[in-house]
Amino acid sequence: MSPKVTMGLRILFGLFMLIFGINKFAGFLPMPAIPGDGGTLMGIYTTSGFMTLIGVLEILIGIALLAGKYVPLAITFAVAIMFNAAVFHALHDIAGIGGAALGLVLSLALVYAYKDRFTSLLSA
Repeated sequence: MSPKVTMGLRILFGLFMLIFGINKFAGFLPMPAIPGDGGTLMGIYTTSGFMTLIGVLEILIGIALLAGKYVPLAITFAVAIMFNAAVFHALHDIAGIGGAALGLVLSLALVYAYKDRFTSLLSA
């Protein structure tokens, strides 16, 4: 992958993470209610402070990606967050999976772009 494409993906995903992390505190992007058990689970995540922790991590990941510092570490945390978000939406809110799926694809594209930094982690 060319360095310009990699930088573009890194900046795009950094903005994505920063915006969604800040949104967990500012609430400028309305999040529709999730029906059923998914809504109950999201309520527990919110009242327990878990979503606050995720918001802080997303902001830190976004800043790291935009600054180009600690990128492999930021990608590692981002893949975990995006994978869990995609699984949550696949199981509880398939209509809202778009953002999580986009985030997962962008994060996995960055794993591929930085594959030389992940070789020991991805070796059998």
